[in-house]
Amino acid sequence: MKKADLVESLRREFNLKRKDAKVFVDKFFEEIIDTVLEEGRLELRGFGVFKVKRLSGRFIKNPKTGIEIYVEERNSIGFRVSSTFNKNEKG
Repeated sequence: MKKADLVESLRREFNLKRKDAKVFVDKFFEEIIDTVLEEGRLELRGFGVFKVKRLSGRFIKNPKTGIEIYVEERNSIGFRVSSTFNKNEKG
């Protein structure tokens, strides 16, 4: 499902104008991103947890040329699916 499909689904389900549904979806994702970046973690019960992970600096090798370069430490956002979500998927 793409973002546009989600907007369309909400529009039909709640009898909204496309513009209003799009504003809602955009704001929802904006809030998720802001919360994860500010607090480092966001838990949506029954869905999963978004969490900032710190990746340490390391040397990597270009497999084609064999040249090693250093990649500085950085943040990455991870997502772990809720066990409730997994149970519903199996059942």
